[in-house]
Amino acid sequence: MKKLLSIIAIFAMTIVSVFALSESEQIKSWNFLASKNFIKDSSSSPKDYRISDNITRKETMKIIANVAYLKTENNCVWSFKDVVDDWGCKYIEAALKAWIISKNDKFRPDDNVTKAEFLKLLFKARNLDKKYNTWVWQEDYMKSAYELWLIDDIASNYNSDAKRWRIFVAVAKTFPDYNEFLKSSFYSDEVKIK
Repeated sequence: MKKLLSIIAIFAMTIVSVFALSESEQIKSWNFLASKNFIKDSSSSPKDYRISDNITRKETMKIIANVAYLKTENNCVWSFKDVVDDWGCKYIEAALKAWIISKNDKFRPDDNVTKAEFLKLLFKARNLDKKYNTWVWQEDYMKSAYELWLIDDIASNYNSDAKRWRIFVAVAKTFPDYNEFLKSSFYSDEVKIK
């Protein structure tokens, strides 16, 4: 009985430590992106990153435009019927101008971005080459991102909503200096989500 309880305790501690390690990398990825001014710095209050939330297409375009170093203009030319002249328009317009997104009648800025849509945007913004070219474009980006270590698993539902933490980690991993940042003590493991 003692052996069984010991095994269960070790197993539970292993699961908890794996989650804590994962949470630490998530926090560091957000802080890394904030250090480059790609997202708002919320390192003093990590809960403001809203890590478990989905992310809208408009919010995603701000990150994509920033990591692609696109020039944005503070005017909206209404390239899409459903994009209003607010904070997000300049990022959407810049991505369209840079051919990261395609011209359609509507953009659906307040819809959530899917995992596959996000990866396609990231590959275009960071000039990454996908390794597959089949008739299932979603699977091509998922498999390519997995092989490039941008994601830890291949989602079975490519069209499910992307979570903010997954986006932040994948974006951070596209930068060569991210690994060095992880080793630095500037943003330590002491920062935890409250």
